[in-house]
Amino acid sequence: MLLQLGIGTIAITTTTVIQVVFMAMLARFFQFQTGWTVQVPFPVKFTIVMVASVLWLVLGITVSTWGWATIYLKIDAFDHWEPALYFAISSFTTLGYGDVVLDEKWRILGALSAVNGMIVFGLNTAFLMEQIIRCNKEDDANS
Repeated sequence: MLLQLGIGTIAITTTTVIQVVFMAMLARFFQFQTGWTVQVPFPVKFTIVMVASVLWLVLGITVSTWGWATIYLKIDAFDHWEPALYFAISSFTTLGYGDVVLDEKWRILGALSAVNGMIVFGLNTAFLMEQIIRCNKEDDANS
């Protein structure tokens, strides 16, 4: 159990750092693009920036799920990439179909993957909401 907690703690810390780096890069992008997004036509430019932002954050999530899949392969929980990645994505998104499961000795690690996903998705949601609020404030100021 302690080994699972240790691996999970390292994985959660690493994936959180990865996602924060992705968000920091996106925040920097927003700093330079703010003036452009509030110019006419605001709805079109805002939509483009938000879609690009979501795709960028999903890339960070993809890196994290591949990291979890790598862990599952390294601990021999799975023999091949496909089930490891499938389980990692299913757990990280807290979907958990249950058709692919970890052996009893690793199941706490699977639960930690779900906790990690909730943290990362929560961070992304808060970040995007903050950016939406800022863009709308700037649009109102320019109106």
